[in-house]
Amino acid sequence: MDMTRLHARVSSEQGFTLVYMAFFITLLLLFTGLAVDSGRAYVVKAHLTKAVDGAALGAARNLNSGDPRGEARRIFLANFPNGYLGTSSVTDPYTDPNFFDLTTDVTTGVNVVTVKATAILPTTFMSLANFNSVTVTSEGEARRRMVDLSLMIDVSSSIGSQWPLVAAAVTEFINAFDQNNDRVSLGTYGWGTQIIDPMPSTRGFAKSTVLSHVPTTLPGGVTPMAEGVYRAWDEVRSVPTGQQSGLRVIVLFTDGSGNTVPGLWDASGISKGLFTSDFPDVGDPGNITTNRPTIMGLYQTQTGARSPSPQQTTTWWNTSEYASGAQYLPLTSYHSFHRSSGIPFSFPLQSATLTVNGVSQQTRRGLLDWDATAGRYLAHTRNIRNAATNLTEIIANAARADATGDYPIRIYTIGMGDLVQALLGTIPETSESVLMRIANDKRSPDFNSMQMEGKYYFARTAADVGPAFQALQSQILRLSK
Repeated sequence: MDMTRLHARVSSEQGFTLVYMAFFITLLLLFTGLAVDSGRAYVVKAHLTKAVDGAALGAARNLNSGDPRGEARRIFLANFPNGYLGTSSVTDPYTDPNFFDLTTDVTTGVNVVTVKATAILPTTFMSLANFNSVTVTSEGEARRRMVDLSLMIDVSSSIGSQWPLVAAAVTEFINAFDQNNDRVSLGTYGWGTQIIDPMPSTRGFAKSTVLSHVPTTLPGGVTPMAEGVYRAWDEVRSVPTGQQSGLRVIVLFTDGSGNTVPGLWDASGISKGLFTSDFPDVGDPGNITTNRPTIMGLYQTQTGARSPSPQQTTTWWNTSEYASGAQYLPLTSYHSFHRSSGIPFSFPLQSATLTVNGVSQQTRRGLLDWDATAGRYLAHTRNIRNAATNLTEIIANAARADATGDYPIRIYTIGMGDLVQALLGTIPETSESVLMRIANDKRSPDFNSMQMEGKYYFARTAADVGPAFQALQSQILRLSK
């Protein structure tokens, strides 16, 4: 073979090889560049998603108060500032109209916060194919159910000098709710049970007015807890069906235990309450408890006016002494004051179906000393205490079981001070255990899995009431998402 021709053939083949190699190297670089730039874009996408998700959640939390749009901006910029991870351009949360959106569905009671952002990432290897940048877009969404909240505060005399801290905690708690979309009612129970600010039927509440109505000084009184739960329930259910918020909540604060039985005690036809002081004596610093409890009444359940005024200081807590003019318990409770349609206005004073530590209420905390001639139980200290406690749990159970609304009702309770952990009454038992049953707290041995789960919070001192309310607020916000 001609060496010249052979050399030309070899040179030609080498030329083709170089062309092929150049082509494949270029292709390899493009694929490598695609992998590298895609990986960078994936990391940018992940961080951008994290930023918009966090911004949406933060804004939803701030729907209660403050500036939700501003909170979304703050969180977004903290997690994805301009130039982050080499991006050349990022959505400006101050000027971009598509960054933040809030919609409200009043029929379902849901607020929807949407945060959208875009970042432009310059490419490296992909620029060889005239792909000079990658646009990454992400969208975060957070939902928050609106709240119908009935807040019932114990203002009994035993709170004493601790009231200013309690009032401050209540004020901060109310301030955390959205005056444009949530509903809040405020009630107190002491000498009487009063709804200071009724639950609005329209969306929102007059926050400044409600805040101004938190008492600056302690009104004082006894502890008609059963009536307090009843009136709080009445306020929640007063919102018409079809307009109720997705989260319906009762919040009850107390420093003790229920000690008053509301009923028809005289011919007035108006519900009044008979009270017994707490027993036995547990050596509490405030001297609230005693071995010689006093029976007093009758307190009109709304105004707290006392008429008539039977009173008896007993010789010991387990005697059968009663106050003249209030010898027997009524057969049922009675509740004259309510405004929601269809709410029951009387309840039994003991239940065979509800349980106390797994034993029926009627057995564990039953009424004593039935008078066959009168057809009533004697109104002595043990029966007043048992009936008051039974009734509070019975009404709370009825509220949680109320199926007439668009959504079920949850109950949360806060107990303050060592007295709620003291063993009192006829069993004896702690107010804390009762408050857990009222809330249907999962820690209670009598937890009912068929009803909405609530929670009980303990505040050892008045200084701990604020953190307890804050923890409760966080719980409500978590549920409202």
